[in-house]
Amino acid sequence: MNKFTTLSLALSSAIILLASSCSKNSDDPTPAVSKLTTKTVADLDGSTAAAYYSLSTGAQITGADTASTKWDIKFKGTSIFINGGTSGTGTTQAQIVSNTFETLTTAPTANYKSDAAGTPAISGWYTYTATTEPQHAILTVPGKIIVLKTSAGNYAKVEIISYYKGNPNTTTATFADLATRPASRFYTFRFAYQGDGTTSFK
Repeated sequence: MNKFTTLSLALSSAIILLASSCSKNSDDPTPAVSKLTTKTVADLDGSTAAAYYSLSTGAQITGADTASTKWDIKFKGTSIFINGGTSGTGTTQAQIVSNTFETLTTAPTANYKSDAAGTPAISGWYTYTATTEPQHAILTVPGKIIVLKTSAGNYAKVEIISYYKGNPNTTTATFADLATRPASRFYTFRFAYQGDGTTSFK
């Protein structure tokens, strides 16, 4: 076998191997890239006017955009609203799930509801102490996670951490005393927003 023949065979083999490799790679599915974002929001002020918030952008929504689908969740006093049903122009739905923020790794696919007159989708996230110490306080209920399906069809989970400015320790004498208790209706919460359309929070 002469040199030319040997070189031709080697070149042909290399071309076949390269073609085979390219074909194999083109058949391999590209792994989906998670678009999960997480954030903690401190002291969102819902004391005088409603505070509108976008989970997709991680920012407060103001002005004319509050009449659009740009916001997902709204806070005013002890009420939490979603952009759907009687509360907005969007199609956002929500529910409360009994779990912890860390261990809730998949959003449920059923049992969501929109806000309706007198029946908000989100309720039961806090207790009012009345005359139990600390008196007349709004305290978050541990293990209550808000899960939303937004107008864009994406899922998010939200944990309300505090209802008071500065996220104070609610077991102290300073908090128990109404004269020194920090201002209320300032929401501190954390959330995870999955932007790829799946129910995964991982």
